Amino acid sequence: MIIWLVYNATHSPIAISLLGVAQFLPTLVFGLLAGALIDRWDRRRLMLACDLARAIGFGALALFVWFYGANTIVLIGVVFVVAAFSTAFRPATNATIPRLLPSSEVTEGNGLLQGGSTIASFLGSPIGGLLVVTLGAVVGLALNALTFAISGAMIFLMAIPAAHRDSPTPEPARRSLLTEVGEGFRYLRSQPALLIITLSAMGANFFLSIWGGFTVIYVAFQLHQGAAGFGIVVAANTAGFAIGAMLPARLHAERAPGIWLSVAWSLVGFLIVGLAFTRSLAVAVVLTLVAGALLSLGNTTWLSGVQRSVPDEFLGRYFATDEAGSFAMIPLGVVVGGVLVVLIGISWSFVFAGVGAIFLGLPLLFSNDVRRWGRPGRLQVTENA
Repeated sequence: MIIWLVYNATHSPIAISLLGVAQFLPTLVFGLLAGALIDRWDRRRLMLACDLARAIGFGALALFVWFYGANTIVLIGVVFVVAAFSTAFRPATNATIPRLLPSSEVTEGNGLLQGGSTIASFLGSPIGGLLVVTLGAVVGLALNALTFAISGAMIFLMAIPAAHRDSPTPEPARRSLLTEVGEGFRYLRSQPALLIITLSAMGANFFLSIWGGFTVIYVAFQLHQGAAGFGIVVAANTAGFAIGAMLPARLHAERAPGIWLSVAWSLVGFLIVGLAFTRSLAVAVVLTLVAGALLSLGNTTWLSGVQRSVPDEFLGRYFATDEAGSFAMIPLGVVVGGVLVVLIGISWSFVFAGVGAIFLGLPLLFSNDVRRWGRPGRLQVTENA
């Protein structure tokens, strides 16, 4: 919706680029500190504050547009502020799930959350566009604010158990946020499997962003399809992602999460290479659906493995660190992908992306630490910072 408002007000690709920067930049700037806050503060109150701030942000924007019209600087500023609070909300949500569900239900809970969020996001975009066209941007922005208010109300009604502590010893004196960020890094370095997986995931996001960021060009120039064909391919990816999120619980992937995610990520790379050499819309739809399912299977398996293996006091910092690293790789991948598309074409750019994903996924299977990571009953070694 805001993309449409910015474009309609400026007709400038530079303004659209700035909007994208405003969405990614807060995670890079505030992400690590947000992780420390998540582990320091009450997570329920933090998520409630984030939803309240986002509701106020969109509500104020709706009023501004109503009285003064769309202003590009104001629109980009609100996006930046909302993204900043989302930077804390997303890792806090992932870090809270293990407190809400018993260990045996964490994987299924993640699947429901990931699948439901994917479907809601997919349906929300056309609905938002329809609201803008029929009722106007002000109504669309106001309803967006309402969704955050409803989310905040539901979080307010939640009862989130406190983290379990094996020892009743009092907490040490409060340290600076930067000190706690450093502790999070030292914890990650003490976990060989988790460190390898995290670094590999960052690299995978770089290559996968080339695939996702230039699908529209792939559909137009290689499949020779228009907007309808692009919509079908995107729908296939969304459907695959929703289906894949439900698979880890059915496949009992928690018994060997390191193996499952390594295989899933590698197979996605092979499917992207397959997309590079097909010019059939039907084949591309099938490959995209399966790739989306495998990517979601790997992501949900990874998420559940982290929630089971990382101590509660480090979960916020770990998820924030992973997200900051991944968000740094995505725009870099889009920039490199754009250069590659111009120089070697969309087909070979997809080959580059697929081969890169394969070489990041397959080597994980050769690591004993990764293969053993996250299995039930295995002692997770923690070094005190």
